[in-house]
Amino acid sequence: SNLRILILCYRPRIGRILVEGFHTVANNGTKLDANEIMQSVLQIVDDPDTQVRVDLMEQLPHLATICHEAPHLFGDALHDHLLGIIIKYLQDQDNLIRMTTQATVLTLTKKGLLDNHTIEIKLCPIIDTLCSSVDYIHFGISLMNKLAPLIGKELTEKIFLDKYIALCKDTEFYVKKICVSHFGELCAAVGRKALFRKLFPIFVDLCCNKVWGIRKACVEVMVPVSCCMTLQHRQLLLAELLETHLNDDSKWVRMSAFQILGPFISTFAKEFTEVTYQRGELVFTSQQDPRFSIRYSYEGIFPTKGVIQNLILEPEDHNSKDNFNSSVIIQKPIYEEDDDKDESQKDIFRMRAYMTKKSKFYSFHLKHLPKTITLCTFIDQKHSKNENQTTDDTEKYNPFLYYYIAPDLPPDDELVEAAKKSAAQNNVDWKPMTDTTASSKASSLDDILKEEEYSANEPEMIIVNGQKIVPLHLVNSFLFMAEPECSDMGTDILHHCAFSFPAVVLTLGKENWPYLQSAYQSLASANQWKVRRTLAYSIHELATILGQELTTTDLVPIYDGFIKDLDEVRIGVLKHLSTFLKILKPVDRRQYLPRLKEFLATDNESNWRFREDLATQLLEIVNLFGPVDVERHIVPLSLKLLRDKVAAVRHVALSLVTQIVAHLSDNERLVAALFQELKYSLAVNGTKWIRRQTFALICAKLISSNAISGDRFSQEMLPNLLKLSSDKVPNVRLAVARTLSKNVVSMGPEWLGVEQAEEVERRLKEMRSDPDRDVRLLAGGEENPVLDILSQTKTEQSRNILF
Repeated sequence: SNLRILILCYRPRIGRILVEGFHTVANNGTKLDANEIMQSVLQIVDDPDTQVRVDLMEQLPHLATICHEAPHLFGDALHDHLLGIIIKYLQDQDNLIRMTTQATVLTLTKKGLLDNHTIEIKLCPIIDTLCSSVDYIHFGISLMNKLAPLIGKELTEKIFLDKYIALCKDTEFYVKKICVSHFGELCAAVGRKALFRKLFPIFVDLCCNKVWGIRKACVEVMVPVSCCMTLQHRQLLLAELLETHLNDDSKWVRMSAFQILGPFISTFAKEFTEVTYQRGELVFTSQQDPRFSIRYSYEGIFPTKGVIQNLILEPEDHNSKDNFNSSVIIQKPIYEEDDDKDESQKDIFRMRAYMTKKSKFYSFHLKHLPKTITLCTFIDQKHSKNENQTTDDTEKYNPFLYYYIAPDLPPDDELVEAAKKSAAQNNVDWKPMTDTTASSKASSLDDILKEEEYSANEPEMIIVNGQKIVPLHLVNSFLFMAEPECSDMGTDILHHCAFSFPAVVLTLGKENWPYLQSAYQSLASANQWKVRRTLAYSIHELATILGQELTTTDLVPIYDGFIKDLDEVRIGVLKHLSTFLKILKPVDRRQYLPRLKEFLATDNESNWRFREDLATQLLEIVNLFGPVDVERHIVPLSLKLLRDKVAAVRHVALSLVTQIVAHLSDNERLVAALFQELKYSLAVNGTKWIRRQTFALICAKLISSNAISGDRFSQEMLPNLLKLSSDKVPNVRLAVARTLSKNVVSMGPEWLGVEQAEEVERRLKEMRSDPDRDVRLLAGGEENPVLDILSQTKTEQSRNILF
């Protein structure tokens, strides 16, 4: 009764009150009349306050879990009471309520509280109702596709597949577009036969739709769909579809096709065991070293925010046999392993036949401008022109090579046949216009399947490690993105090409680098600094792929140009300087030592993060060079960074100097010179209090890192450190007190020496009477109210800043 009263009185916290009350009952083992409590809850289900309903639905998964773990106390509360609330809220007019309820349904399904029977009988009719409503269709399709991977392939095909296909065939534009945006999710949730016999033909139909918005939506989900296919299906089916979109008459479709071209080519990579979506990123994992992976974010390319990413389950749910694994293995397709290879080959031939028929029908409804006809053959024509400068004069005036409107005269059969042969020899993909009445007799998939044979010629492939991997026309189109002729696709096309370049190179292998080199050089000299910045951030990845020899000959000149570029470009090469230098030979690596100081010169002096990144990279490259080179080129930079006016830069420089001391430890002369420079620049001649404080901090860093011996510390650093214990600035004394008490004393008299240890104790005893309270406490002293009052009368107040 008390719980019932609380429910009625505290409506805004209804969900939390129910969870706390049920949890208390479960712990005490007290039996509760769930029917009576739920009657009170039902009075609040229709509460006009949205926040009350949201709170109830947010806490419902916790409530259902408690009831499930103690059925002897609460009975089957989920199915008897809570499920009705879920069904009601799924159809609520408020979008926030519906989205919260969707999250609840997914959570309950992951935990196994909603079984497949309940989903089929109770939830499936609600989803059908939502998908039939103009206002809720987007929510219904979204719920369907998010629920599909959680309930298994069989149930998905039974209750969702036919409904989804019917929606894809809907006459309304917005319905089709919503369905296409979730196509990749459903492809990953069904079996092989359903994918290739039902879903993929629908995808082909949508790709050939007369409305450019539908074709554009198909392009945007092509990479997730590709991840659900085998390598052979990508080569023979999806590659041809993408080629069609690259030659589409709509500029927006072509732009989207070029934007996903790099990621699509990357799915052909044989160097990787798997391609996965993780939080909107396409992740490629290496076969040789699982720790090596390349990540690319495509949320800017896919408006659907990466359709596969929503399928990733929580770690505790990975043991469920019905759970969907978000990793899509390239060499092992997502469907059953015991599939018949002959059937798979037949599927490919059937689909290629169907695609050919559809493309012929499609060509009557889309006007192909001359630039789209020759788009994919641009690079081939360019190379063939270099190989053979002599061209038959008659071919220059071939009317079928130009945009041509035939006169209203009967054609000459002999001339037409000769023109066809000429066009075939030039590999121009031109479909002659025929009577439009014949096009209306479009073949269906059933008619295609009745054909006994279909001879399909495989497209020309790029050979990687002796295997035909990537269709040549896709690579040519990707290289075309770097050409000036592609400027009509928008200014972002160059950026997309540069962004995907390392993944494409990795897919094709370094043996095909000569084929890609000119395009990369063109991008490196682009007028847009954002394109150059993208290359600068990824040039170390390209160097890792190409190896030492090709990096030295082809990438070093480009890298040198980036060093002289704008700060926005230079920061890209600086952030991965150590990775790039590790790939080079020692002789080539040493050539960059004199150029390291160029990174200190920036367009904006306030850009302190640039200097912080420089200190970080210097820390990583110290061990790549000999002691003499380090002392000559890196030590001056490190001392300058140690005196920087920004604390974050000095903090990294402390670790850098410590690493240098350890690296030079075998060379007595160089180490002594470094300590002399530290003493005189920071302690003895340190006119600014920050430098004197830095000296105390470098002493602490050297001791904590074991970079200095006790004898050397006593001789070189301790005398000046003890002098700073009486510095006039409290911040300096604070740093000294911390170093002496926490670092020096902890090493013991054996490490420091008995006489020096006694001197340290003497100084600490004096500092326990310091006017500054924080100094006294760090030196091991106690609170002294009298000294605190006296310190407040001093003219110089302590800020007590340490980093």
